[in-house]
Amino acid sequence: MYRLYFTLLFTVFFVSSSFTSINTVEEFVYLCNKPGQKCYYLLPCNELRETCNKVNGKIFKVPLSRAIQMKREKCECVVDNGNPNK
Repeated sequence: MYRLYFTLLFTVFFVSSSFTSINTVEEFVYLCNKPGQKCYYLLPCNELRETCNKVNGKIFKVPLSRAIQMKREKCECVVDNGNPNK
């Protein structure tokens, strides 16, 4: 009887520890809440701020999976010298 309890306790311990050790790290991106805006950005850059302000939108930080679900495409921020910021 004790073997059964010990085995059950041991199994529960390892199963629960394996579930808690799974780390799902979700990447977050930034986008404008207006439907006409089709881009998401890895960083909240000036280009995003300017285009979002023009349509009176707000910038949100959302999971990448949500941005893709909203059919947004990845866009690069452009720095002052004209080179994409990667």
